[in-house]
Amino acid sequence: MNAYQLSLIALGLGLLGQSVACGVALECFFHKAQPAASRRRWLLLAVAALLLGLHHGYALELALKTGLYDLRQALLVGCAGLLAALALSGISRRS
Repeated sequence: MNAYQLSLIALGLGLLGQSVACGVALECFFHKAQPAASRRRWLLLAVAALLLGLHHGYALELALKTGLYDLRQALLVGCAGLLAALALSGISRRS
């Protein structure tokens, strides 16, 4: 596996992780039992995860269409996306 393929996989995992994080945050936002301030925080987290997911998607599209990629950045994005999904799912279980 070369650096380009590894970069595409990492960007895809980052996009997937941010999508899961957005879904978890939206699920917590729609729980009516929480106070309004807590629900607003979940909505803000969902919007932030969605915007980061869009950014990862655009980076993936750029890599696929033009061949431009940065392996270090892609690996960091992949790890950050997966860790964000794990963190938000862990936090959602506590609340």
